[in-house]
Order: sequence, then structure tokens, then C-alpha cells
Amino acid sequence: MSDDDFRDRYGPWALIAGASMGIGRALSHEAARRGLDVVLLARGKEQLEATAAEVAAEHGVQVRTVAADLAADDIGRVVDEATADLEIGLFVYNAAVGPNAPFVEGDLDLHLLSVAVNCRTPVVLCHLLGGKMAARGRGGIVMISSMGGTQGAVNFSTYNAGKAFEWILTESLWTELGDVGVDATCVLVGATSSPNYDAFKETLDPELCNRPDTDDPLDRARSRLMRPSSPEEVAVASYDGLGKGPVTYASPDDEFVSRTCFSLPRDEATLVWRGLQETSTRRPDRIAR
Repeated sequence: MSDDDFRDRYGPWALIAGASMGIGRALSHEAARRGLDVVLLARGKEQLEATAAEVAAEHGVQVRTVAADLAADDIGRVVDEATADLEIGLFVYNAAVGPNAPFVEGDLDLHLLSVAVNCRTPVVLCHLLGGKMAARGRGGIVMISSMGGTQGAVNFSTYNAGKAFEWILTESLWTELGDVGVDATCVLVGATSSPNYDAFKETLDPELCNRPDTDDPLDRARSRLMRPSSPEEVAVASYDGLGKGPVTYASPDDEFVSRTCFSLPRDEATLVWRGLQETSTRRPDRIAR
């Protein structure tokens, strides 16, 4: 799809939730590069304003910021009021809370915060913005989910469950809203570079992660840990995936691992991902995102 076609189908404004850093920052720049004006939504105002200034200066588009907590009970009202005068043709949800501990040892409030950000808020915002797109008969929804959402795994129970929720929600939107001209895709993101991820890589056993040319899903997944995508690659793949189906991957290795695990009995698939989670030689100081 050309940039002009992209703008006609998904413009004039994009709303990026979780917009200021990492993948969110790349998604903001890529939407603007394709000619869309951009609303950046995130909690940290200082970083949000810095990213907004970058996007405006580099791409010459209109930029608006909304500093808000995506876990807030009134997030729907906040977004509705902040965008009431805009036509949002593209909505991107890029946010997560990932408790990193065995489920029963984890803090219950943190588990519930994860449910709010990964489940409740996507429902609220997709309902709000998707309804307006459906009424206009065009638009796009991009849900930034995770390979973690394709099965259970140790230490990330509510994170994986929430990302699975996003995946199935988006597939439902794809089939329902596609009938009225609105595209939706869920991006099952694998390993992606970031300061936190780079810290996580230092905990990996390099010998276990050096078998890229294999049909074994665990070895392929471990290899991918050492060869992460850039946030920019994820952003390009996310927008390129619109209109092509309900699921998008940023890497062929991610697609291979997912499809292979989908074909396995669920106990075997879950054990693949337990093995992946146990590739670290020690608990990381920071959570990989």
C-alpha cells in the first residue's frame, strides 16, 4: 500500500496509546512518516512531549499529546474529550504491565493492574474509537500484543493471559469490523531491542541461543532472543500488516515458532515456552519489554 493510500484509508489522525518510548515511539514516527497527524498518549508527560517534538520536527505533521494513565477508570472519557474535534482513522494500542514472578507469589494489586492495562483499557478504547470508525466505514486498529500471549509460561501468567486477550479481541474485531471497512490486526511481537531488553540479553546462555537453522521451536525461539528486532522494524511490520489478516509478525522466526507451537498439544507447547523462559542464567535486573 502506498503512503497516499495508507493516509486515505487510515487518516487523517492516528492515536498511539503508549507512544513515547521504544516500540511506541517508533510507531508514532512511522505513522507520521506515512503522512498521518498523530495523537501521542502516554503517562510520562516529559518523555511524551519530547517524542512529540521529535515527530513534529522530523515529519512536519500536526501532533497532539495526551498525558494520561492507561489504567485509570476514566481513560475512555479522557480520550474522548481529548480527541472530540479529531477524526481518528488509526488506533494503535501499545501498552503492557508484566508482573515477573510466580503467580501466587506475585502482588495481587500488580496482577490486577496488568489486567486493567492489558484487558480492560483495550476494550474501552476499541469500543470508543472502533465505533466511530465503523460509522464512517473506514479505519484501522493495530493491537501490539506479544508472542507470550500464544501460550502459558512461568513467571508471566497475567501478562501472557492479557496478551492472549488482546489477540482474540483483535481477531473478533477483524471479522466483525471488516464487514464495514475497518481493518484490524494483532501484532504478535517477539524479541525487540530496548534498554531493558539489552539488560535481559546479558542473562542468556549464549550456547543455548546459537541454533538459528533448526526446525525445533525451542531452539529457534532461543536463537531469536539473541537476534531481536528493532522497534522500527516492528512499527513498519505493524502498519504493513493492516488489511492483510488478523495477525501480523515482525519476524519470520516468530511466525515459524508460533505456527509450530500451534500444531503441538497444549502441554508440549507450554513446555516449549517454559524452556524459553528458563534460558536465562540468572533473574534479570530489569524486565525485558
